[in-house]
Amino acid sequence: MTTMLSGRTPAYPGDDGAAFGGVSAMFAMVQRSNHATAFAGWIVATGAMGLVVQARTLESASRAPYSGLLFAALVPVLAAGTLVVILLVRAARLTRAAQEEFYRFIAEIPGDAPELCAPAVLQLQRLTAATRHRETLTQRALIWAYVSGTALLAWSAIAVAMASGH
Repeated sequence: MTTMLSGRTPAYPGDDGAAFGGVSAMFAMVQRSNHATAFAGWIVATGAMGLVVQARTLESASRAPYSGLLFAALVPVLAAGTLVVILLVRAARLTRAAQEEFYRFIAEIPGDAPELCAPAVLQLQRLTAATRHRETLTQRALIWAYVSGTALLAWSAIAVAMASGH
């Protein structure tokens, strides 16, 4: 028993099952990258809110003897957070463009065309490649979010210590 993707006839027997397997793998990649996107975004948003909450601490720390070093150390932390946002935006744009191209292609296929004609397989491969690239970008963003969050936590501890005079 084969899985039917639509009412169209497959170009070759069994190809519809292979296409279904490819689409299933693509959905798994999307799910993993969605989790990475959500967690990386949460880390960066929490860090940004933490800096807003620490406004008074930063004001007190600015009067400490080494406040220049403290604020200079904040630059790479903010750069890492910015890199996370850039990676996530790139990943979203890449996938959105590939999806739009795929949907345009599907809309233009005549109803009597074989389901897995060569151009359709090529479009599906392009969409899968874009999804794989998205997963790579979101995993990289998650790693940088961990780095950014950890660095911000350490920086915050130092800022609090400097503000309290320790």
